[in-house]
Amino acid sequence: MLSWLRLGVFFVMIGALVPCFARSHVSVCRERKRRSKIVEQRKVSLADLVSQAQNAVARNDSKQALKLYEKICKDYKTSGEAPGAYYARGLLYENNQQFTSAIQMFTKIVRRYPESVWFMPAVERYFRIAKKLQQGVRPRYFGTIPGFRDYDSAVKNYELVVKYAPYSHYAPLALVEIADLHVRGKRYDLAITSLEQLVDAYPDSVEVPHAYLKIAEIYGSMVRGDEYNQGGAVAARRYYGEFCLLFPSHEKVLFARNEMQNLSESIVRSKVTLGDFYFNAFYNERAATILYRSAIAYDPEAAGAQVARGKIREILDGAKPKSTPIDFLFPPYKPQSNDEFVYGATVLDRVMDQKEGRVDATDRASVTPFIKSENVGAVDESEMG
Repeated sequence: MLSWLRLGVFFVMIGALVPCFARSHVSVCRERKRRSKIVEQRKVSLADLVSQAQNAVARNDSKQALKLYEKICKDYKTSGEAPGAYYARGLLYENNQQFTSAIQMFTKIVRRYPESVWFMPAVERYFRIAKKLQQGVRPRYFGTIPGFRDYDSAVKNYELVVKYAPYSHYAPLALVEIADLHVRGKRYDLAITSLEQLVDAYPDSVEVPHAYLKIAEIYGSMVRGDEYNQGGAVAARRYYGEFCLLFPSHEKVLFARNEMQNLSESIVRSKVTLGDFYFNAFYNERAATILYRSAIAYDPEAAGAQVARGKIREILDGAKPKSTPIDFLFPPYKPQSNDEFVYGATVLDRVMDQKEGRVDATDRASVTPFIKSENVGAVDESEMG
């Protein structure tokens, strides 16, 4: 009996709450409808907003113009005036040196309205803003606070050009400017990567000859002298050579050939210097002769090749390494004989065998590690069975 009473009370309460909920829901819907009507009544037409914004720009009231263009972008985002409003906002930010905000406006155009007539103008503004930053124009934060020179942002803006408009004529120009900025920051590997991207992706661009020369110049700047690694000189000579082959009528061909000759001289002198080192420091006439011959073979017409020929003749005539004051304090280096070399190699091989567990160390404990060179490869008759 009690359970039935409780159930009846429950249904009575539900019956009382339902009308309250219905009335509350109806009132909320009516309030929303009333507010939407008020908003529609206060909403200015698109044509009036555009006219007011243009008038604000004409009287140099950028603050009011930004508000009006922002209202167009917000209330009429699907209209044909929206990308133009974003572009106008970007120009106003750019003129006030708020470059980050300007880039954001232009990015909305290239992402949301790729078919709009404002797409390429927005890409052009990427390039123009990057150029300003590259030239040292300082951005302004909040439109008033001057900032620092920002070359990294210039690189990023140029990269936006390549990303969003890879087939435009701005893309190869942007890659050239990116390389220049990396060179300025001494990031030579990134500069070479940008220029190689230009050569590979835009082989028909007018910037390709400049890219070849720039890559060769960067590699050439890495050459520190005859005593150092000549990898940069070899790479620079290769790019100069490709430039001369691909663009034989270019005005810089004579310059490239002269640079190739200078780089060849540097490489040849480096080989001669290394040969001198082996001859005077290690008393190794054979190694020195090999390096001198390598220098001659690389460029027989180079001046260093003639020097190498003279040194080979001196060695054949019995020339001895030059004596230095150090020789009185320390004995000269004595080259290893073939037997000594084989002995050292055999000892090292057995040490590695024991370290890596390739053989049992006790199997060779009683065997002398010394093996004469004439016995290398010989077969023990006892092993033949």
